[in-house]
Order: sequence, then structure tokens, then C-alpha cells
Amino acid sequence: AAGTNRLESVSYVTAGGRRETLPVELLLLHHGVVPNVNLAMAAGVEHRWNELQLCWTPVLDADGNSSLPGIAIAGDGAGIGGAQAALWRGRIAAERAIKALRPTAKVSDLSPQLKRAERGRAFLDILFKPAKQFRIPQGDTIVCRCEEITAKDVLDSVAIGATGPNQLKAYRRTGMGPCQGRLCGLTVTELMAEARGKSPQEIGYYRLRAPVKPIMLSELASLPKSDEATKAVVRG
Repeated sequence: AAGTNRLESVSYVTAGGRRETLPVELLLLHHGVVPNVNLAMAAGVEHRWNELQLCWTPVLDADGNSSLPGIAIAGDGAGIGGAQAALWRGRIAAERAIKALRPTAKVSDLSPQLKRAERGRAFLDILFKPAKQFRIPQGDTIVCRCEEITAKDVLDSVAIGATGPNQLKAYRRTGMGPCQGRLCGLTVTELMAEARGKSPQEIGYYRLRAPVKPIMLSELASLPKSDEATKAVVRG
């Protein structure tokens, strides 16, 4: 990445050894990819800590069905597997949904295609495992951007009794900002787990509630107020 006072270009070398340079204004970097689990967790789907991918993933059967009847999860929301794996997971979940609605419908066995698409995933997860310093920061490094909470703030809260991410909300408001824990959730879990000498599974994750994404009060106020509309969103 090159530029004076601002980003101007990026250069890279192709597999054939040729150097290319592109003019750019924005460069995004990442160190690891994880599924977005907020919607599934808010719905009450059971999740487990995935030690290989270092994230939370939903507990699913071979057809993509979750712990809640009628809710299936496909794509990268079921765990990072790549574009082709996401496609086959979606097709499998769709065919099983059709079968549930029409028991006489014929469905294909797509598990071999999914297995082939996922081949080598474990190797990639191990080879490109995010380094500890990226996942468990120290000192004045910001952990929760929304509330400007540092790693030291989290550790100080653990020292005076915070046992997990949900109790930490009362101490520091972590996970209660606009992003609803999307940016800090995994960091908080691993940071507290290391500080308390426990596994991420034992420490747990934020208790997520609707709305999954921030909305304006005007949007809430404009929702239909009839009995039919109310009953449509009430669990029973």
C-alpha cells in the first residue's frame, strides 16, 4: 500500500511473477473470517464454541436444521466453509424444507457435493489461524469501539468480579452500542476466558435480543397496531 498522507495505490505480484499496481482510495484488511450469528442467537438457536475457527457456530444436523424446530441455517451463517460450501448447504436446507412441507417429494443426496466443497477447509483454518495478538489484545487497545472500552478496562472488570460478557455489560456497557457486539463479542469472550482461566464455551457470549440491528423509534411507532399484527410476532 502506497501514498503520501493518504492511500493512493496498492501493488501486488501475480502468480506468474508480474507486478501490478492499482490506483485505490480504500484498502480493507482482515485477519480471519467468522459467521454472523446475531440473528440466530437472538432467535434462541443453540451455539457452540468452534475451537478450530475460533468463533461461535450454530448446532446443526446434516440437513442444516438447528435446535429450534422449523429453523434451518445455511451459508456462512452455519460456519465458514467458502462460497461453494455455502451454495450446497443452501440447496440441502431448501430440499429438506420442501420434504418437510411435502413428504412425498423426492430429494437428492447432496452431501457428497458438500463434502467435496468443504475439502481442505480444516487445513486452511489451521494454516491461517488468526494470531493471538489480533484476537486477545492488551493494554489500551480498544476492544469495544462503540463504548470506547479498552482491553485493560475489561480485565479490570474481571478483577473486581465480572464473570462473563453479559455481566460485563453492567460494568462497561460492552456490546450495547450500535453494532450490538458484532465487533467486540469474540474479543470479549476470549479476553475474559484467558483472564479467568476458562474456555470460551464456559465464559459464553452476549445474550442477544431483538432488534438485531438498531432501528429508529419512528420505525417502531409506525408498525401496525392491530391485534392480528401483534399476534404475528408473539411467541406462543
